[in-house]
Amino acid sequence: MKVYDDMANYYDLIYNDRLDAEFYAKEAKNTRGPILEVACGTGRIFLDLLASGMEVWGIDISKSMLDILKEKARKKNLVPNVFHANMLDFKLDKKFKLIIVPYRSFLHLSNENERKQALINFRNHLDKNGRLILHTYVPSEDEYGMTGKLHKFYAENLKTQEGRQYAVDWYLRYDQKTKTGHYEINLAIDGKTHLFAMDIAYLGKDDVANLLKSCGYKNIKCYCGFNYMPFNNNCREAIWIADC
Repeated sequence: MKVYDDMANYYDLIYNDRLDAEFYAKEAKNTRGPILEVACGTGRIFLDLLASGMEVWGIDISKSMLDILKEKARKKNLVPNVFHANMLDFKLDKKFKLIIVPYRSFLHLSNENERKQALINFRNHLDKNGRLILHTYVPSEDEYGMTGKLHKFYAENLKTQEGRQYAVDWYLRYDQKTKTGHYEINLAIDGKTHLFAMDIAYLGKDDVANLLKSCGYKNIKCYCGFNYMPFNNNCREAIWIADC
């Protein structure tokens, strides 16, 4: 997606939380074998796993994001195995015990055929008894109602590590026909404003469960958030763990 090449230099400012880091570290630590992160981006999760001594590989569709990851790794004296590739059709000469797809990246796929293609490709790269962890998002009723025009629904005022102030405003328009959320992100920093736009598919819990089943996954579990809480109707962050 071109938006991530455009956003690469600002990605760590926009997506700056660490709510899922401990979860992925725990799951990776309990994995005996190589790990693949799909959509590893600038290394938010990937570099922690690599620094812990795990055998972790990564792919991302954005070369610019991977360039930033590699520079971060160089500063930490780490050597990353990362590849510029699309989750739909990447081919690695490797089988993995665990594949993770964090931060809702799977939802950028625009239709059911693409989603099935990606899930089958993940399964083809999983070793015997391998597992997939998939993070999806379940919108609220308010978000489903944000139709017709862009609605401002979230705003943050933050500071960089160097103490520079910046603001991030999020806007949303939901398309009922395509079941897609059209997002615009407005980043204001150093007297300049940067605008980024992206689409995310809105999939319900049953939609994802049926996709996983249709692509051959077994022992499918869905949790609410990153503490293994049972899924409920008020849950926004859905964490899927499935066997191949």
